[in-house]
Amino acid sequence: MIDRADFWRDQCQAALRIKIEFGIEKALGYLIGEKLVAFVRDSDRNDRVRAVLPEFVLEIKRIFNQFEIRAYLDNVKRIGSLAHVCTDEEYEVFRTAGAIDEDPVEGAEDVLIVERIKEMLLDR
Repeated sequence: MIDRADFWRDQCQAALRIKIEFGIEKALGYLIGEKLVAFVRDSDRNDRVRAVLPEFVLEIKRIFNQFEIRAYLDNVKRIGSLAHVCTDEEYEVFRTAGAIDEDPVEGAEDVLIVERIKEMLLDR
């Protein structure tokens, strides 16, 4: 298991570069849909990750405003690295070819993690 507690700042810096070069949607997909999802998942098993999670969330809120975050989270269809790098058509090709694991338990966990992220980022 990678200890993400040491990497979140680098990931935020990368998201800033992605935001400039590829746009807000790609940056949000990278930082929230991929990195924060993995971070939250790890926080359930790693005390160091859990301890810095609030700092990571605050930095995401500094990089993106509430409207950008809400628009992303209200419309997120997929999470993970393929979610923000593939078009819907490309993703379907991977899925049809069997290159994407479609575990229903993991899918349910992903839904719960996205809901936790909404609670953290949307000031509910």
